[in-house]
Amino acid sequence: MKHPDEPGNCAVLIVSCDKYKDLWGPCITLFRRFWTNCPYPIYLLSNTEEAEFPNVSSIVTGLDKSWSDNLHIALDTIHEQYVLLYIEDLFLTKEVNSSAVESLIERCISEHWNYLRLNPTPKGDRKIDDAVSYISPGSIYRSSVVFSVWKKDALSSMLKEGESAWDFEEIGTKRTDTLDGFYASNHTLLHASNTVIKGVWEVEALNTVRKLGIEPDTNYRRVMTNKEYALWKLKQMRSLLFHLLPHGIKRKVKEFFR
Repeated sequence: MKHPDEPGNCAVLIVSCDKYKDLWGPCITLFRRFWTNCPYPIYLLSNTEEAEFPNVSSIVTGLDKSWSDNLHIALDTIHEQYVLLYIEDLFLTKEVNSSAVESLIERCISEHWNYLRLNPTPKGDRKIDDAVSYISPGSIYRSSVVFSVWKKDALSSMLKEGESAWDFEEIGTKRTDTLDGFYASNHTLLHASNTVIKGVWEVEALNTVRKLGIEPDTNYRRVMTNKEYALWKLKQMRSLLFHLLPHGIKRKVKEFFR
C-alpha cells in the first residue's frame, strides 16, 4: 500500500448504479480512447451488476440505498487515499493531457488538499497561480462531484446518509465550509459531454457520441422529446445568466429560489 503522501496515491472511481449499466461500455471505451495512459486504478461502483471490462475493478454494494450510502461503501473498499470521482454519463470527447492532470493531482496530494476540481466549472474565486484557484467557504457548488479529486477521509466525513448526488452538491456544499483546502483548476483538463439528463439522452450529446463512432442503445434508454430538449436549453441559458452574478451572492440567490 502506498504511503498517504506519495504522489500517485489516487484512484478513479466511476460512480454508477445498475440502471445506468448501458452507459458503462461507451463511457469506458471513450475513457480508454482519450486517456490511454491513465496511471490510476479504475473502480466502477454498482449495485449487483459487475463490470466486465479489462483493468476495471467492480465494487458491488447490493441494495441501492442512496448515492451517498453507496459511495460510503466504495470509499471503505478503496485503499488509495485520494479518489477522482467520475460520473458514468460524462463521456470524454478530447484527448487528455495526462501529464498536466497527473501534475496537478500530485500537487493536491503532496500539499494535502481536501478537494481539487479538475475543470473550472465553476471556477475558484481567489487565484493562487496560473494552475489553480482557491474555492472559499460560502462558494456555490463547493462540493461539486463532477471530475473532482477528494481526499477520501474528507469526502467520507461530508457524506450524509440517504442523500442523492444532487443533495450532496446542493445541501452538502454548506458542510464543506468547515473544511479548508478546496481548489479548482483554472483550465479545463477533462473535455466531456454530459450525455444523459434526468435519465434520457440529451440530443446534442447523442449526436456527438455517434460522431465518435459509438452507437448507444436507445431502446434501453430513450432520447429527449422536443419539449424536453427546449426546456433543457432554457435551463442552460438560465444557468449561464446565473454565473454572471457576483461571486459572493450566488449561493444566497440559489437558496432563495430553491
